[in-house]
Amino acid sequence: MNTEPLQKIGLTHGEIKVYLALFHLGTSTAGPIAKEARVARSKLYDILDRLSKKGVVSHSIKNGTKYFSVAEPSRLLDFLRKKEEDIKIQQQEIKKILPQLEQEYELQKVKQEAEVFEGLEGLKNIREQYLKIMKKGDEIYFFGVPSSAYHRMEAYYSDWNERRIKKGIKSYTVFTEEAKNHSYVKEKLKHKDTFIRFLPKGILTHAWIEIYGDTVVIAINYKKPMSVVINNKYVADSYKQYFDLLWKTAKP
Repeated sequence: MNTEPLQKIGLTHGEIKVYLALFHLGTSTAGPIAKEARVARSKLYDILDRLSKKGVVSHSIKNGTKYFSVAEPSRLLDFLRKKEEDIKIQQQEIKKILPQLEQEYELQKVKQEAEVFEGLEGLKNIREQYLKIMKKGDEIYFFGVPSSAYHRMEAYYSDWNERRIKKGIKSYTVFTEEAKNHSYVKEKLKHKDTFIRFLPKGILTHAWIEIYGDTVVIAINYKKPMSVVINNKYVADSYKQYFDLLWKTAKP
């Protein structure tokens, strides 16, 4: 007999041997079943107990001796129906905790997808990496950018912007108000595909945010330059909403 269907519905190799042995023996005690099924006596009672719980084996007691017999084959279908019912209940239970699990999953993804770069070279490497993969029509967003962002980086950023413009990538930047008179910012106002606004007077930051597609960069070029790169769509979408809000309130 092809026993694969029995395996597929969840019967173990030992359960199948005992189940089929009972067809040959009819009602029987444990000894003949163990011999027919070639199963160790020490394991037999556990197997019979599992088959009984699945509803495919029954037992009776005569004169103090326990006898086992196979149930009607149609009980296999009852066993399957019970499994389906159990699965439906389990699905409902999983649905209840799914939102929490998904939240935890996204949090650990953020942890896994965050990188820290130190020094001015780290700031440059990030810019180079994303300029390389971005294409014509893409947009980059910066906000909270202070004049300190260009300390020892002005020449590099000027060159980077020229290459960005050649690729047809648009740049939207919200600077702090104190950066308005910086020579680099004044020059940048003249560039093609470059859109600039300024935060209200009095807001001074040293860190700023950069958004490239599904990537967010938190950068600082003050005392100890450093940047944190987070590759996560949900984080990027959230920061893009913050940018949109600032862009509406910022002034040209």
